Amino acid sequence: MPDVRRISIKDLAREAGVSYSTVSRALDPNPQVNQLISSEVRLRIQELAQARGYSPNALAQSLQARRTNSIGLVITSVSDPFFVDVVAGVEEMARASGISVFLAMSNNDPEQEIKVIETFNRRRVDGIIVAASRVGTEYTNRLEQIRIPVVLINNQAVGEYQNLYSVSIDDAYGARMAVTHLLALGHRRIGYIGVSNRPRSNERRFQSYYQTLSSAGIEIEPGWIAISEAMISEDFNGDIQVGRHKLPDLINARVTAIFCYCDTVAAGALIACRHMGITVPDQMSIVGFDDSILCQVLSPPLTTICQPKRQLGQIAMDMLLTLKAGGVVSNSVIQPTLIVRGSTAPPPP
Repeated sequence: MPDVRRISIKDLAREAGVSYSTVSRALDPNPQVNQLISSEVRLRIQELAQARGYSPNALAQSLQARRTNSIGLVITSVSDPFFVDVVAGVEEMARASGISVFLAMSNNDPEQEIKVIETFNRRRVDGIIVAASRVGTEYTNRLEQIRIPVVLINNQAVGEYQNLYSVSIDDAYGARMAVTHLLALGHRRIGYIGVSNRPRSNERRFQSYYQTLSSAGIEIEPGWIAISEAMISEDFNGDIQVGRHKLPDLINARVTAIFCYCDTVAAGALIACRHMGITVPDQMSIVGFDDSILCQVLSPPLTTICQPKRQLGQIAMDMLLTLKAGGVVSNSVIQPTLIVRGSTAPPPP
């Protein structure tokens, strides 16, 4: 009896031993796209698709009918060094597939973000990538009207939504590495400077910080924790001001090391230390999060948790390519790594 089950792009990729995106390119009618892979691989996949009776599903057919070979990319701010490599990763994958990228900013405003998404949808782009999304459950009805794939990078909204896909960093794992590094150096009075306008990642990093110290038998004092007010804007200067304004509170609490939410907050803490005559790392150790280009130009160079930012952009773009071709994708969580530089050392005697 013949197999009447619908053959998916996932089946073709598995049988051919290639990725979803390779199958997508091989079956793409656009010569600029399908010629990005070798003629041998392209022919083998096309013959396999014909032999198995592959046909795109309804979503893929609707996307194909209105394909514009363009995607929308939404970031919060061009001033944040974090997004430089994310955009580069998206552009790299898009360019290789003959796809144009339209860039827009949300300025850390959920209403502005959803308006940009709706605008991209009206322009009939083939998909949308949103970095550090702030859109919460109050926008669910509007998101349900979006009929194209949307991939979120490091989603900051609380809650999960149907028909959206995500790639993110393992915030808890990264924070645990940062605090464990400071503990291994001998620090026992370790502070945390966080932000309130990136609630999801801040909560995960803070909770991991708290649990790691608690597991080490350390009783955390309230004065060790400093979270910024919501009114502080999320941009390069805003994060620096968080570090500058909050560091004196932790100095008064007599901490010997500080784990900062991100590199720009850590940069502000370094500036405050310099103004207060506190030597880093001899008198204070500081760890950041992101491994932005900022880390290597600070004095001293910043110990930090490295997010593979370019890889985040590449994975998000590859997910869009797979979804466009009617494939199936799974949400992805990537583990960061610890980069030790000159801003951490054992505590002073």
